Amino acid sequence: MFRIGVKQKVQAVVLVLGLAIFAYARITGPEAGYTDAPDDIGNCVLCHDTFHEANVGPGSVRVNGNPAVYTPGQQYTLTVTVTQGGRQRFGYQLTAIDSGDNLIGTLSSPDGNSQVIPELGPGGRQYIEHTQVGSMAPSPGSRTWQVRWTAPTTDMGAVRFFVAGNAANNDTTNQGDYIYTNSAVSESPTTVVSLTLNADPAGTTLAAGTIYTITWAATNPSNVDNYEARYSTDDGATFPISNLIFSTTDPDMTSYEWPVPDMPTSRARFRITAATKAGVAVPPVMSGRFTITGDGAPALARITSAEVKGKKLFVNGENFQMDAVVELNGDDQKTSNEEDFSHRLKCKKAGKKIAPGQTVELLVRNPDGTSSAPFMFTRPIE
Repeated sequence: MFRIGVKQKVQAVVLVLGLAIFAYARITGPEAGYTDAPDDIGNCVLCHDTFHEANVGPGSVRVNGNPAVYTPGQQYTLTVTVTQGGRQRFGYQLTAIDSGDNLIGTLSSPDGNSQVIPELGPGGRQYIEHTQVGSMAPSPGSRTWQVRWTAPTTDMGAVRFFVAGNAANNDTTNQGDYIYTNSAVSESPTTVVSLTLNADPAGTTLAAGTIYTITWAATNPSNVDNYEARYSTDDGATFPISNLIFSTTDPDMTSYEWPVPDMPTSRARFRITAATKAGVAVPPVMSGRFTITGDGAPALARITSAEVKGKKLFVNGENFQMDAVVELNGDDQKTSNEEDFSHRLKCKKAGKKIAPGQTVELLVRNPDGTSSAPFMFTRPIE
């Protein structure tokens, strides 16, 4: 019978463990699908599991050089940088996908520090990552790679770049490494959004309590995710959330009737912001300076609508203060402020108190002692 000696057994175990570690966390980079993009296998934490989750360390990974708006068919040079003090070996993996999570454009490497993975990843997507030579930084603290991305020859909508980075401790194992993830977006000619004001109150005087109609226009409105408007009383230095005029996810909205607040100032401005469906912040538009006159009395709350969703009652309107309370037929309801706190209140269990077809009286009471006028609400029969 063939016998294996103790020495051979030890060597075999070491070899198996070495191969496992090599497959588990390779210095030449992982297989495709570890950027944390939608439908990916995950990110590099799956193989470098010391810290169990990404983005808990003192470093970062980022993508730079991607155009704000790409030109179809044009080639761009992006950079990927992983940073963490004291580390000298780094790695990364990047992919480029469209809004449907599919391959968009073509990735390539301009030098020997990066490599396109021959096998396609999840969903037939292309991935690029470091090489073994490219994992060593010239000096401790960070490593930057160049990546070429060639835009598709036709407009295919926004492109999203997902990247994972590894700040390794260079001990040749998968232990003691920090993993980071990030993303970047480039819009296309048909998805880029820009805003313009159709009217500007610059140089005029608006009386508190009057209605001023704010109107604006947006290019490619179908790609708008949300609009928000706020006003400033310090010539645009600040636009606090307490000065929210409106917030909406209606991409077709192009005007709003603003009840001018009783906030006397000769340095008023308003600002409209937007974000695209890809999450890109659109450059805001701001009005010129105008004057608001009034006596400084607090603006009264006003209910404009209400709705029931399951057990919840939502009350919409204007000039709601933090900690405002909704009354339903004279009874206080447990009320919480939504993110848009001055315009929307939520009563978690009040909806079940209103039967379909029933009409109730709603009122909002602000903590300063002022209240809205009563609002009659009839729950629709579904």
